[in-house]
Amino acid sequence: MFTLKTIKAAFRGLHPGDDLCVTFLDREVIITGRVASIGSRIGAVTDKGRLHEDIHPNCVLSMEVK
Repeated sequence: MFTLKTIKAAFRGLHPGDDLCVTFLDREVIITGRVASIGSRIGAVTDKGRLHEDIHPNCVLSMEVK
């Protein structure tokens, strides 16, 4: 599991043109999306353009910079 502080640090440290992609659990489905925003929760957009908001950091299974 990741903390919100760790995810924010990874997001802030991106180089221009890079994206932070997270794999997270949404109910019982595992989804991967590009981080679009971080506040007290995370917002991510999938490849199909669907926005997932209010992702709790405890639901993030992995992170990758692409």
